[in-house]
Amino acid sequence: MSFDRIMSPIMINGLEVRNRVARAAHGTSYGRGGISDDLIAYHEARARGGVGLNILEATVVHSSTSNHTVNALDDSIIPGFARLGEACSRHGMRTFVQLWHGGHRWAPANGQAPISASDVPCPLGVTNTPQPMTLDLIEEVTEAFADAAVRVRASGLDGIELHCGHGYLMHQFLCPLTNRRTDAYGGSLENRMRFMHGILVAIRKRIGDDFPLGIRISDYNAPGGFTPEEAGEVVARVCADKLVDYVSGSMGSPYSIASMLGCMDQPSGYMLPSAEPIVTRATVPTMIAGRFGTLDEGEQVIRAGLADMVSYVRAMIADPDLVVKSVAGNAIGVRPCIACNQGCVGGIRTPVQRMTCTVNPAVGFERTMDERLITPAETPRKVVIVGGGPAGMEAARLARLHGHDVVLMEAQPTLGGAVNIAKHAPKLQAIHDITLWLEEEIFRLGVDVRLSTYAEADEVLAENPDVVIIATGSMPRMDGLQAQRPERVIPGFHQPHVLSSWDLLLGSSDSLGKSAVVFDDIGHYEGIAAAEHLIEHGVAVTYVARHSSFSPTMDIILRTGPALRRLRKGKFDLIVSGRIVEIGKDDCTIGYLDGDDEWTVPADTVVFVSYNQAQGDLWRALGGGSRERKPYQLHLIGDANAPRDLLMAIREGNIVGRIKEKADA
Repeated sequence: MSFDRIMSPIMINGLEVRNRVARAAHGTSYGRGGISDDLIAYHEARARGGVGLNILEATVVHSSTSNHTVNALDDSIIPGFARLGEACSRHGMRTFVQLWHGGHRWAPANGQAPISASDVPCPLGVTNTPQPMTLDLIEEVTEAFADAAVRVRASGLDGIELHCGHGYLMHQFLCPLTNRRTDAYGGSLENRMRFMHGILVAIRKRIGDDFPLGIRISDYNAPGGFTPEEAGEVVARVCADKLVDYVSGSMGSPYSIASMLGCMDQPSGYMLPSAEPIVTRATVPTMIAGRFGTLDEGEQVIRAGLADMVSYVRAMIADPDLVVKSVAGNAIGVRPCIACNQGCVGGIRTPVQRMTCTVNPAVGFERTMDERLITPAETPRKVVIVGGGPAGMEAARLARLHGHDVVLMEAQPTLGGAVNIAKHAPKLQAIHDITLWLEEEIFRLGVDVRLSTYAEADEVLAENPDVVIIATGSMPRMDGLQAQRPERVIPGFHQPHVLSSWDLLLGSSDSLGKSAVVFDDIGHYEGIAAAEHLIEHGVAVTYVARHSSFSPTMDIILRTGPALRRLRKGKFDLIVSGRIVEIGKDDCTIGYLDGDDEWTVPADTVVFVSYNQAQGDLWRALGGGSRERKPYQLHLIGDANAPRDLLMAIREGNIVGRIKEKADA
């Protein structure tokens, strides 16, 4: 397909943007109040990759909200903005700043209560009951937005966006669910938009009419909430008042947070129906997001007149060169986003508290790990990798990029490892995209791939390797151990109808029966996948979760809510803080961890989802764990090192694949 439309320039209030590829604002936690070198390097990589317009992440304007992101509270931010702008503009990308206040979603770090339109708490339960804003505070926050806008313009950056969606402060005023005021700021739509309108007026007055100013706005996607049609009316009014120069349409709020961050179960462009009433009311250029992954998809959106610009956030987290590769005819070389939300969204909410990426380990570390920095090794090495899953393939790819001679041995007739099993789970098919890409890349780079090759130590050593990387993965733990009851093996565990999730997904559905128990000892996607598979085959599921809530090791905004809704469409019972007492021939006795109550449920099939066991025998056979010096480097990566997740498998493969020049194993 030709990219004539998406690669054509667009004007925003006299500012020419080189193409219609945009990146909506998204949190990284690289700044922590300021503009860090990591933040600049992250955005510069996307500028170099061909983005036309980039919106910097939510930027704090007032101390009454969290300071976890970039802040523009005073003039000290101006030099940082300037450095960011210089780094990005030299590659042709325009940079706007999104001005933001979290309202009841983000309380200030000093322990004070959050503020909002009314005393309605955030449904996510992340803060305390908010204080309704007084008229004086409304005026103060309005001026704070205007002050921040002046700082953006003074820095030399290209424009401003006001965040009026996703359940943040502006949205809390716009939505009748969260705005219960009886004064001039509550009730009618005109009153509910008064705060936002006043901020736009104040900003425009301070920055002038010749500086780009836009809004991002969404519906609430909740019963009785702020509707797409109301959002469209707000857009029409601010356009009529000539306050905005572009509109970014989105969807969702804390009441429907999964819709803001479409996971694998959402198709490309899933936001288009909700955003349609918003963008069609605009008389200025419009932008749309919604899990777009290819330049083709954006071209089709623009040709169809559905928007003027298309946002590629996660797609260009995964591959910053999406645009330049696609335009050059190498769309197949674009590293795919699999919409797992594990590193990008989830990373910010982990103890690490910074955005990462499952498929692209260089994210956030562009200064040291960007593949443009790779130079051929002074002394090419013979590298033997055993295991063709994600960790092994990523290690092979990096080693070849460094110019090493790489042999990859895989026992199975296909590459992909455990992903070849996970791809059979409902709603997880997209996970296979990354292993397909890795396979394509290692063949393109000339890795010597040997399938159906079960490697023992002798076969490895016969290659006279300088470096050996063991990536042999892990296997389901099927010894009947429950993490909270390790002292006993479950009676009846070793029966043919007791399956691992792997057995279930790869096996025949004919023998599943009418009822099943899924015991989830992990609390992540594996148990969900097993339950969905069973329900799709008409099996009634009793889901016994060891934890006190459903899938707690997965962030609530990733898959838990949507998964529960899907599961409840079938015959699905959820038991939390549960354990398996005994497994019978066609039933299962279950109970609570913290009590003596026990009862029996029908179970033609029992699926045991437990922690995997690493397969490290070959590593030990090659001297792993021994202090004896070896004539080769020896590495153990991925699940063979310790069973974890896809993000860590690819990350370890990437790091170890950057072979050290000197063997010190």
